[in-house]
Amino acid sequence: MALTNAQYNKILQVYNDRQLKDYRDQQARIRDAYQRIPELERLDDEISTESVLAAEALSHGNREPLKNLREKIRGISLRKKELLKANGLPEDYLELRYECSDCRDTGFMDGKKCHCFRAMQMKLLYQQSNVDQIVKVQNFEHFDLSVFDNITPMPSAGGRTNREYMRGIRDDLINWVRDFDKNHGSMILMGNPGTGKTFLVNCISKAMMDSGYSVIYYTSSDFFESLSRTMAGGDQAREINDAILNCDLLIIDDLGTELGNSFTTSKLFYVINQRMVFKKSVIISTNLTFRRMKDIYGDRIVSRIMADYEILPLYGRDQRLG
Repeated sequence: MALTNAQYNKILQVYNDRQLKDYRDQQARIRDAYQRIPELERLDDEISTESVLAAEALSHGNREPLKNLREKIRGISLRKKELLKANGLPEDYLELRYECSDCRDTGFMDGKKCHCFRAMQMKLLYQQSNVDQIVKVQNFEHFDLSVFDNITPMPSAGGRTNREYMRGIRDDLINWVRDFDKNHGSMILMGNPGTGKTFLVNCISKAMMDSGYSVIYYTSSDFFESLSRTMAGGDQAREINDAILNCDLLIIDDLGTELGNSFTTSKLFYVINQRMVFKKSVIISTNLTFRRMKDIYGDRIVSRIMADYEILPLYGRDQRLG
């Protein structure tokens, strides 16, 4: 699913509003044209009268008036265009006009999403992802490997330098996004502050949204604050809950920086478990070790993550210190 139910319905409402506006604009143009050219109204009334007579004849098995009606309508339509043109108005002045002429403001063409729907979807995904601005600079295109050390081999990375290791991580994540439909996996990025965890999850966010997937990004504190707001109920609470549970990818950045308590532990387990049951992907980044995570969140959460998540350790010095 590329959109949550709330997001999908929000886009459909845009098209409903467009269609209503299209109709109202057309009626305003018709009233204007009738006022300028009274004969147009007489011609439309003639079509209505002839249509009623043809329908009555057809109900009695007489199709001849219907054939004649088609010819009359063609003739009247040509006359209306002549009148419009003679009075300085475009020939299609009385027709419906659409914001998107390809799908006629329905959002779909041949049962598939129109390009205007996809553009609206992409805009909505970015706006609701909570990272719509930061991903303009933090993305795979701006992933600069030169900031990572390329001299000192790291035993923890199999003897590779940090640059070599991060090149492999970058390529693996690009492939992860590319193969998302096949895998729908979850992962946890672990490492000290400044090793690139947040930059990487932002790279993933942009790549996923560019591919049409729904992504919801939260810092850990914002995540639990949002969950606490759902306790009040109401439409906003349902929308938040729907986004958290049903988006294609949920990102929780800097897990462990929130104020921990029994509420955060129970809610984290609930979200992780629900998304695992329904095969929805989660990406977590954290400075915590598994030992420390176990102390804060308990065995159930840690065992779920260790069993079902791909674990990506990050190494090296704090890049933010220069």
